[in-house]
Amino acid sequence: MERRHLVTLEVEGRPATFATAHERAWKQAVRDAVARSGVSPGEGRFGVRIEFRLAAARTSNEVWDLDNLIKPTLDAMEGVFGLRPWKGTPQPADGRVDRIEASKRLPSADERPGATIDVWLL
Repeated sequence: MERRHLVTLEVEGRPATFATAHERAWKQAVRDAVARSGVSPGEGRFGVRIEFRLAAARTSNEVWDLDNLIKPTLDAMEGVFGLRPWKGTPQPADGRVDRIEASKRLPSADERPGATIDVWLL
């Protein structure tokens, strides 16, 4: 499958999972990284690779399910994927993502929590 690299995003902040109190702050950190990158919404289909650098858990209930980390991250990338043609609250066109590779790890001593996100046009 031929692909063209579109952008690498460096997101700083505490990754948050879907439907949690910290989700809004994480989505804003992703949107800020998209804005800093200067990328414009693309046309076509996308592939995404995300490497999450997790913060230490604040409580024993804080669980880092990879699928729940991915959802708010993609939801905040309307600046890359564009918006769905839809009558209602604007939603990102993340349905155009055909390939996802994701991983999670603790940051090394010289890193901060966040994520590195690479996006390709497929």
